[in-house]
Amino acid sequence: MNEKVKIKDFIRILKKRIVIIILSTLCITGFVIFSSMYIMKPTYQYSTQVLAGSLSMGEKETSINKVQENRQLALSYMDIIKSPQIMTGVKDSLNLKTSSYELLKQVSITNRDNSQIIIITVKDSNPESAKAIAQAVAIQSITKFKEFANVKQINILNNNEMEQAELLFPKPKFIIAISIVIGFFAGIGLALLREHFDDAAYSDRELERLGLPLLGRVNLNTKMKNKKRKTPYQTLSSTERGEHGGY
Repeated sequence: MNEKVKIKDFIRILKKRIVIIILSTLCITGFVIFSSMYIMKPTYQYSTQVLAGSLSMGEKETSINKVQENRQLALSYMDIIKSPQIMTGVKDSLNLKTSSYELLKQVSITNRDNSQIIIITVKDSNPESAKAIAQAVAIQSITKFKEFANVKQINILNNNEMEQAELLFPKPKFIIAISIVIGFFAGIGLALLREHFDDAAYSDRELERLGLPLLGRVNLNTKMKNKKRKTPYQTLSSTERGEHGGY
């Protein structure tokens, strides 16, 4: 029974403060959308795949030894990708103004289930920069690794010039949906907060709910009327008022 009463009170507060909820939802939604689309920097992502080793196996080589060799080759290549020497080479080749440390934070490397394919991912606010950095990191790391390890079986898989970077943030549909949800719940919170600090009663039902008797009503309308009321004497004709014309 108490739960039903609480739910009814909650619905009553929502109906009573519906204007606050609607205005809060609109304001917060507009602010989040505007800040996400025009103030915050966008984030683009571009990935390059590198194959370490060979997928084909000779007749004389056992498959187990070949798999182990390819895994070791992939792990060794991953270690050299994020070396300062590679980042410095990428920075110099692209004439970037950022430091090698900042450039290193933009680059991430993934290798799923110890496979031979290494994915080099770069995030940047500029789609062209993200693509250029990812390709430069792959080229620089492969060149240096071939020089150091004297290995030729390592190549770039997706060297497509027409491929573009993917937009990670902002995504309009997601931003609009999440901003509406945030604005709606923020409006409910403001409505509950306003109701908590508002001790005034605006109707007879609220007084009855509080257990207070209604003793009377007072008209607090203090606006002055533009037209003055006519008295009964002013409504009489001149003859009835005793006013006669001159003799």
